[in-house]
Amino acid sequence: MTIENAQINRYLNHMGVKHSNSGYRFLISAIKLKAEHGHKIGYVEIYNNIAREYGISSYNRVERAIRYAIASFGATNKEFIARAVDDIIYGYKSQSP
Repeated sequence: MTIENAQINRYLNHMGVKHSNSGYRFLISAIKLKAEHGHKIGYVEIYNNIAREYGISSYNRVERAIRYAIASFGATNKEFIARAVDDIIYGYKSQSP
């Protein structure tokens, strides 16, 4: 399933993720990749793809930036990204952050 960047941006804004975190832009890419590839792609592969896309030497830096961006939500990266995909596809209007 294809999700547009604008949809992801609206979702992250709704959830209160700060734009100033470098993890914000990585989250957009991670959510998009997970939506497009589903269970066929693992999270380390997602982080590696994002690291290549942004010219970052290690996928660990991507994982850490995402973890920092969502720290206040009490969810793991995996859980936050999976939930974001589901919420965007199936709707999140009735939910609060």
